[in-house]
Amino acid sequence: MYVRPTLAELSFTDPDGNPIPYGARWGTSGPPERTYSLTRHPERFAPLIDVARALAEHLERTYDVDVHLTEGLPDDAPDALRRYEHGQVRIARAVTLVPRHHLSAPLVIAETTFPSVVVAMGAAGLESSPPCGCDACDEDLTYCAEELEHLVFAVVEGRYQERYSWSEGIEISMVGEWGARASTTPRHAATKEDLEAVKLSQRERHGARWMPWPPRRDDAVVAEAPAAGRARTRAEREAAIEQALERIKKRLRSA
Repeated sequence: MYVRPTLAELSFTDPDGNPIPYGARWGTSGPPERTYSLTRHPERFAPLIDVARALAEHLERTYDVDVHLTEGLPDDAPDALRRYEHGQVRIARAVTLVPRHHLSAPLVIAETTFPSVVVAMGAAGLESSPPCGCDACDEDLTYCAEELEHLVFAVVEGRYQERYSWSEGIEISMVGEWGARASTTPRHAATKEDLEAVKLSQRERHGARWMPWPPRRDDAVVAEAPAAGRARTRAEREAAIEQALERIKKRLRSA
């Protein structure tokens, strides 16, 4: 079971020495204009790195995935993640998790020098925690941690979807604890790399939806095991994974 690490209680003060109530700074009048381009204490988001690492460790323990850790940007990083690097913000560390089932979406959980956490999903999805980080947006640390967890588990549980169509372009949808949300990027506004990535992924899946991640192989047991001394055929391995996915979906429906 995943357990969120305890978030460090960080305290910051304004130039007058008063504590800054992050998450509840601005009233009905809204934030001052200058705060939209200001981040006075980006280090307040550093505890999100611990959350990201705890999530990655939990996924590696729980699901049937290949895991690759890199310092800096992975050589095979999705184009959307490459574009996230801008100015002084760089990818410092990344964990790439690829489920051993072609219908399950891959995931990259990356730490940045801001500090923040960026999640690349499927073929072209990208979300960050915090979503912005400026003083005007005033994101609360606990809220950011919750959103990061909801995002990752939406992918793992097959609640993240993406598709390409000639008329609409790239459509991305996600269902989480917050409800449902969707976005569309028309063909003329999407990058060539994202368009090709989604189209290729869709062809490889024969148009199928992203499915929940399969559990670790020691949990993926078929009802009738093969005869002693005989290795499973590919069809039997696929059947084992499909049955495990069905068990996961039943658990989700009954949760």
